[in-house]
Amino acid sequence: MTRHSYSIDEIKDRLLARVGELAYHYAPAVQGSYEDKGRYFTLNPGRVDRRVGSFYVYVSGPKAGKWRDHATGQYGDILDLIALSLGTDLAGALREARAVLGLSHEDHATRRQREKAAAEAKARRRQAEADAKAEAERRRGSALRLFLSARERIAGTPVARYLADARGVDLSRLGRQPRAIRYLPECFYRHMDPETGEVMEARYPAMLASMTGPRGFAAVHRTYLALGPDGRWGKAPVPKAKKVLGDPAGAWIPLWRGVGPRGGLACPLSDCPPGTALFLAEGIEDALSAALLLPEARHLAAYSLGNMAALAGTLPANVATVTLIADQDEGAEARAALDRAVAAHQRAGRSVRIWRNGHGGKDLNDALRAAAQGGKGAA
Repeated sequence: MTRHSYSIDEIKDRLLARVGELAYHYAPAVQGSYEDKGRYFTLNPGRVDRRVGSFYVYVSGPKAGKWRDHATGQYGDILDLIALSLGTDLAGALREARAVLGLSHEDHATRRQREKAAAEAKARRRQAEADAKAEAERRRGSALRLFLSARERIAGTPVARYLADARGVDLSRLGRQPRAIRYLPECFYRHMDPETGEVMEARYPAMLASMTGPRGFAAVHRTYLALGPDGRWGKAPVPKAKKVLGDPAGAWIPLWRGVGPRGGLACPLSDCPPGTALFLAEGIEDALSAALLLPEARHLAAYSLGNMAALAGTLPANVATVTLIADQDEGAEARAALDRAVAAHQRAGRSVRIWRNGHGGKDLNDALRAAAQGGKGAA
């Protein structure tokens, strides 16, 4: 027997050759676990996770071995999964990996066999990465065509009525509509229940919003709408009324530019000068609410709390100050996600502030609507 040394990348390659088996070993299946589009959904083995849905491991495709927990913002690769499962560090995960792979001692024939399996797995991953890149570009193209097919002017449409009726956002107060928002009279909707596999398909009017990343258009955000029994427009009665087509990671919805240094409309974010400050909200409605209160400032929507942190690495370098518009959410996971966003932007060298309304409701939009209905004003 000969003892060999292996790099971390070599160990990962060998682990990935057995990713399906190892994912189920280190993140055991429970009642409600399932696979969907190359992702294995189960409970997070590193915390008291009560419900399947937020944690998953990629068991095939270009991201095989990677995992993410949307509830906490955690993510990692196959070695990190071992560390998460065992509650250990990288060194401990490497010791476990060597033991599982039988790398402490092996003969030359076994070594060659394992090297061949690792090489084949790497080749499959490279092909899957190429396929995924092509698919991502196809989806981005579909998203762009969908957005461009929608109506630019939203005045008098169900979008304007939804914002005014259901969310208390009267865009006429801003003097102009955000160019990132459009109206599509009929937008295809599809949803699959992960537990039953039941598929729902329909068409609804929709508010479309373009999402922009460092390389330009990245995705389209859709809010499906329906006319309620009270004659007011609201979100459609579907399991998930807000969906994204394309890749929203690290992309933002540019809702309001604010006022330039000499007055008038400010420049696009991509051309912003050094020292630029902006407000960043999770959702479109909160960002528009903030724009009504502070129309001189620049306002973006991140689409999700987790994406607030991702934007730390994609916003232009000239953005020096970010004010995060936080919900009145007492949940520990939401607070942890907000803390991660703060830390991420600080690591990027930005000054970070938190703006949380003190007038009740879940978010800033709730406070704005309460003020419009005669409640306490939002400031």
